[in-house]
Amino acid sequence: MSTRAPLLTLNPTEASLVKHLDDFARHQTPAVECRIAGGWVRDKLLSLPSNDLDIALSISSGHSFAVAFVEFLKGKNVPVGSVGRVAANPEQSKHLETGTTTIMGLGCDFVGLRCETYADSRIPSRVELGTPLEDASRRDLTINALFYNVHTNQVEDFTKLGLLDLANRIARTPLPPRQTFDDDPLRVLRCIRFASRFNLTIEDDVMDAMRDPEVKAALRTKVSKERIGIEVSKMMRKSPLHALTLIDVLDLHASIFICGADPPRHDAIITAQILQKVLEQSSGDEVLWFAAATSPFRGAVIKEKKNASAVSVVLGDGLKLSSEVRDSVSRLFNAASILNPNATGRSEIGTVLQLDTVRPWTRSIVWATVMNILPIWKGQWDTEAQQIHERFRSFVELIIQLDLPAAIDCPRLINGKQLQNIINVEPSRLLSVILGEINVWQLDHPLAGSE
Repeated sequence: MSTRAPLLTLNPTEASLVKHLDDFARHQTPAVECRIAGGWVRDKLLSLPSNDLDIALSISSGHSFAVAFVEFLKGKNVPVGSVGRVAANPEQSKHLETGTTTIMGLGCDFVGLRCETYADSRIPSRVELGTPLEDASRRDLTINALFYNVHTNQVEDFTKLGLLDLANRIARTPLPPRQTFDDDPLRVLRCIRFASRFNLTIEDDVMDAMRDPEVKAALRTKVSKERIGIEVSKMMRKSPLHALTLIDVLDLHASIFICGADPPRHDAIITAQILQKVLEQSSGDEVLWFAAATSPFRGAVIKEKKNASAVSVVLGDGLKLSSEVRDSVSRLFNAASILNPNATGRSEIGTVLQLDTVRPWTRSIVWATVMNILPIWKGQWDTEAQQIHERFRSFVELIIQLDLPAAIDCPRLINGKQLQNIINVEPSRLLSVILGEINVWQLDHPLAGSE
């Protein structure tokens, strides 16, 4: 990739949007300069799809501009959505409200170029209309500080390093890294996320700043758990092993995965490496990677939380993740202790696969494989690890051979109400036991009917 200001190749929808923006902005009084900023520019230069555009304006109110622009487009029969308002923070910066809408299927946020002043918080104490250089300088990385000028159709690199760093796959902050992270400690996690996603080499001075104890403390105390959870979730979806490796190298695990107690062990990166190897022949998702990240807390409980599992507290309280993710990860650790790859009987296997804590069983078997390899791990994938892996793969083949994926969800031959009528008993523990035995019998006799 050349470091000269390149021309972007726009698809027809993008080209139409840019033309309309140029036409509309030029006829404002005074004329408005429009630039597409940040991630969309980066992704276009990398030939990656991107449907979300941040449009930086030379005027303060993105909302007012968006409202007028949408009305202009309606007159040209361009498909648009309604305009939403995102209030500016802090209070004295209300004139910098963002306008958000959809134009021809593209998500568009309109906001004035910004110059931010920080006090002792990641929330800027003052936000003012800025220059393109000031706006670029406040961003997390140089590769995210590029602009596309809709009037000249050129990429603008006001930091003078963004294009070079993108070409060389370098993660560098526009300002001195300590200043960048002091202004907003969340940028530490964003740096990790982009470095792992795009396979960037993080500059040494940036790495040093990320290791700084004061920066780590600021990450723990000045950034909301919700925002940390959002960034970590994004890491777990794109190149999670790379992200967890950086977290380990930077000694940031204790600043991200927090539950009020130290983990009993420190093997998250080892667990992640095993998971990556197991997933070479299986499919995985963010739940498995969150399990790897929180594996040092497995088996631990937090007394102050009524003996809740430490894994659940890390995910729920420490990262503010959804109950669905939290519960799914917690169930994996229980499933790993239940699944027995040496089981052979149809009902013996089927009744375990029917347990809520084991569903979905494919994910649980992947995790059980990891947990069984972990105690014998010697730093590399050896014969013993391969044997365990093969045992669980054979277990999966047996499950499929026995047609259990369909059988475990088949309706029962006799439901509770029918059984009550047959044996003339009220709902009771006995009824549950009998229904359980019928389920076992049904699993062992797949061709049988209710007669």
